[in-house]
Amino acid sequence: MAKHLHLASIALALMAAQPATPHILAESLPVKKGATPVELRPDRTFRTTELVAELLDWIVASTDYAPALPPPEIVFCETGDCIPYETGTVIVGETLNGAYDRHNARIVLIRPWDVTDTRDQSILLHELVHHVQLGNRDFDCLAATELEAYRLQDAYLSQHGIASGFDWSQINLLSSCPPAAHSR
Repeated sequence: MAKHLHLASIALALMAAQPATPHILAESLPVKKGATPVELRPDRTFRTTELVAELLDWIVASTDYAPALPPPEIVFCETGDCIPYETGTVIVGETLNGAYDRHNARIVLIRPWDVTDTRDQSILLHELVHHVQLGNRDFDCLAATELEAYRLQDAYLSQHGIASGFDWSQINLLSSCPPAAHSR
């Protein structure tokens, strides 16, 4: 079941930069055992490091959360790459824009990604929200983290004069925990 929750989190990450209807995880599926994942490429450039600090400050100022230290590692991959994710491996589909790997405190961003593009920044912000959320409190399921992450991403885009175009009915649906998660 935990594996399905991780995949649900990736599915919700598909929606992070999509202005239209959210996509269900169809192309980012677990791969067979023994598949060799690509080496993820970390980004330690000043501009990305500076942006992470700015976005973390924005998240803390916009919520009741305490800062999550240390910040997560930021890595990049390409569509079609087989990547390590949590305790397994997934293939990055064409609609995936980013994912938070809480097991490794790592954010995976899919190229092309531009540190100066506000919509791309919002993808990073969305994933950073998960890092801060999970560093501050427990959730019934990982899907429960998504609604707040999308609301904050929407607010960030709005502050920059960009309409997110998110399909809120789909986000609400996919942000709900399965019935069994509430009974623990």
